[in-house]
Order: sequence, then C-alpha cells, then structure tokens
Amino acid sequence: MPGSAPTREKIVRDPLHGFVELRGFEDDLLASPFVQRLSRVKQLAHSYIVFPSAVHTRLEHSLGTLYVAGRICEKLNLTLEQTIAVRAAALLHDVGHGPFSHVFEEVLRTINGDKFDHEKVTLAILDHDPIIRGVLGGAVDEVRAIIAKDRGLLSSIISGDLDADKMDYLRRDSYHTGVAYGVFDIERVLRCVGQIHDSADGRDYLVIEYKGMDALESYRLARYSMTRQVYEHHTRLAADDMFLRAVHAALEEGVLVRDDWVASNPDRLLQTYLRFDDSSIVEEIARNSHGVAKQLVEDIRNRRLLKTAYELPLTEKSVPDYLLRGHLSNLKGPEARKIEAEIATKFGIPPDFTIVHVQSSKIKLYERFDQSREEGEAPILVKRRDGSCEQMDNISPIHADREQIRQMYIFVPRTNVPDVRAYAVKQWGPSARPL
Repeated sequence: MPGSAPTREKIVRDPLHGFVELRGFEDDLLASPFVQRLSRVKQLAHSYIVFPSAVHTRLEHSLGTLYVAGRICEKLNLTLEQTIAVRAAALLHDVGHGPFSHVFEEVLRTINGDKFDHEKVTLAILDHDPIIRGVLGGAVDEVRAIIAKDRGLLSSIISGDLDADKMDYLRRDSYHTGVAYGVFDIERVLRCVGQIHDSADGRDYLVIEYKGMDALESYRLARYSMTRQVYEHHTRLAADDMFLRAVHAALEEGVLVRDDWVASNPDRLLQTYLRFDDSSIVEEIARNSHGVAKQLVEDIRNRRLLKTAYELPLTEKSVPDYLLRGHLSNLKGPEARKIEAEIATKFGIPPDFTIVHVQSSKIKLYERFDQSREEGEAPILVKRRDGSCEQMDNISPIHADREQIRQMYIFVPRTNVPDVRAYAVKQWGPSARPL
C-alpha cells in the first residue's frame, strides 16, 4: 500500500492551520492535474462580488480538510492504513467540482439527471485518471469507498453533519469573507471527538463528548449563520444565476458542447474538466459567443448585475391561499420559468434577464433529525460521561419545530425594478426587501 512507510514530508503554510504536513504520496497527489485544477476554482463561486476577498480556492480548502481529517484520525487512534486512506480522501474529495463549484452542478444535473453531482465526477476521476490511480496504487479502492460513503466511520470523517470538510470551510469562508459568522472553537471540537461501537448493527460512529457540546452548538450556529448571510446572499445568487443562464445559452449556441459533459463517456468528461475552470469557461463564452451568453458573462465581469426587485418568504402566513393552491410554496423549475415568462413579456425584458430564484439549500441544523431524515444522513451523536450516547437534537436547547423558510427572489435589470416590484407586490403582497 503506498505510503505505508511515509518517509517524505513537506509542509505547506496555511492562514488558518499554520502548517499542513504532506506525508508519503500526498505531495504527488497534490501535484496531479486534477488536484492542481482546484487552484483555479473558487470556493465560493461569485461571492467575491459581495465579499471582495472571497477569492480563495478549492485547493486551499482541500488542504485544510486534509489537516482537520488528520487531526480526527489521530484523536480516534486509527491505524496507519486507515489514516493514509482518510487523508487521501480528504485531499481528493472536491476534485469533481466544476467551474464555480456547486453552481455548475445544476448544469451537470440538467445533462445527466437530477441525482448527478460533483461527487459522482470525483468517483469517475478515481476510476479513470491514470495519474491519481498510479499515485494511490493499492489504496485507490479504499479511498474511493470512503468518498462514496461506504466506509461508515471513515466516510463520516469526510462527509457527515460533523466532518472535516465543514469544519474547515466554515472557518475558511468566514476568514476570507471578513465576517465572524463562521467562527467556532474548532480546537475544542477536535479534542472532544470520539467514536462508539454499536453492537446492534456492528458499526462504529463518530461522536462528540458531552463536554464539547457548547463548542458543537457554536459550530451549528456557524453553519446556520454562514448559510443565511454568505452562501445565500441575494447578490451572490443573482450572479450565480446569471452565470448559469450564460452556460445554458452557450450550450444552445454550440459554444459549449453538451456531449462533453455526459457522464456515460467518462474519458471525454474528464478531459473537459481538465480544460475548464472558472476563468477558462468564462473566457470561452466571452470569446466565442455572439449572443446572450456573451452579454451575461460580460455583465458579471463588470458587475452589471440583475437587481432584486422582490423577495417573498414562502410560508403559509406570507403566501396567499390561492398561491398555495398553485404550489408556489413548493416552487420548482417549471413554475418559476412560467413566472419569469409572464414578467418578461409584460415588461419587455429579454427572457434570460428575468430570473425567479427559490432558495434550494436546506439548513438542517435546528430541525430535529426525525423531521429531516434523508437517505444517507445520520444524527450528530453526543457521548455522555457514563458512556451512553444521545442524539444532539434531543439534548440541545436549540431546535426548530418547523422546516426552514425558503425565500423567492425576482431578479431583473435595474431599470425594471420599480415596475416589476409594484407588479409583484400587487400579485403576492409586500416584499420582504425594501427598496
């Protein structure tokens, strides 16, 4: 197994963790084209438009995740082989991200189906990239299984409600945006991480000791606050949506080739991934498009963004009964496109410059686990002093009795904001966002 006797060690400076050590073959993984590509993919997509210093990359985050995962492995006293595999999985867990990270997943899902995401591309890279496979050698199957969430405890270190991925990106995103929302006591959390063995199902689970509960509450609050204030900032959402419209328009024009992004041809998909990052895909569209795709990316480049004309919380209290009967409270793509078409026609706005956006991210922090249970999810477990475990939901004083309130936004050109706002207010009531 590569790295079973790690003799090489390199050190990378990191603004959060100080020094990140690269052991054994990790430096070779870092030098691989797919990992280096992450240095050209922004962690927070278009958030830099709101927070100018938020230009950090997926590569920085991947190195940070490796560091935090390594700390957890040490705390759990995992074997050398397990630690090697977990650290490698941490470094590789984001290699499947397309241009502008999560934003591009909507394009991938449009082409490959609703359940397709960047993790499936990551697995395809592990299956087909000869460089990464060559570096990992006999460890490749174990690393793949960890990323595919098939290794229980080891997988939960990388992907779970309490994992190395979130512990790094919350603090990193907070640092680079200049906000304090993502700050929590990571040292306390890492020192209180443990594991339990469930004799009923024979599996090991990640837990946090009871004395670390306050730090864990801070972590959960950080997730909630960062989502509300940074990840779902309305200006960032408008820019992301404009980019998506540009990509779809470029696909229609033939500037981008749909078959290049088809998962059933992994070799072609992977070559396309190596070709495109944040800058190169924008440049490809700007250079070769002669229509709306070019105009949209140029508008983003020059911060000529669509503006928020209207904002509506989708709740039974705020949405009139007739709209609830029309399923506006559960607004999906086709219904949003219908509203867009109505507004664009009424006010003479080009169709791709009228956007109805419904928040899609789900903040599960304060819903009880039995309210938000989905396939593959697991509750955060707290280990009491007597050795027994309980779900965090059941002993935390902070929880929500209802699901997260989603917001609907209408984005239009600045000159159309007053008229569209007046129309929306007449249709659906007062806006949650004043002019």
